[in-house]
Amino acid sequence: RLQQLRTDKRVVFVNITADWCVTCKANERGVFSTTAFRNALAAHHAAYMVGDWTDVDPRISAFLAEHKAVGVPLYVVYGPDAPPQVLPTVLTGAMVAEALDKAGR
Repeated sequence: RLQQLRTDKRVVFVNITADWCVTCKANERGVFSTTAFRNALAAHHAAYMVGDWTDVDPRISAFLAEHKAVGVPLYVVYGPDAPPQVLPTVLTGAMVAEALDKAGR
């Protein structure tokens, strides 16, 4: 699905998370569940993808390794004509909005 969205020149925000990840839950509550986040996605016609690593899925493990991440959370923003941008593990709404803006240019 990610490859198809990238082929279609979409902005994509990938959130790799796990049920046991405290930082993931804090970001979900403080950023991803907000109207501001939904508006930022909509402003760039961005797709939001969530990968659940709770049961250590090998495909998600490979995605983590590809981005040199040792675990979750991992947040990656893809733009149509830009390399993937890996965001910090602790997010703010402003960081996410800026990353989506950059990817959407």
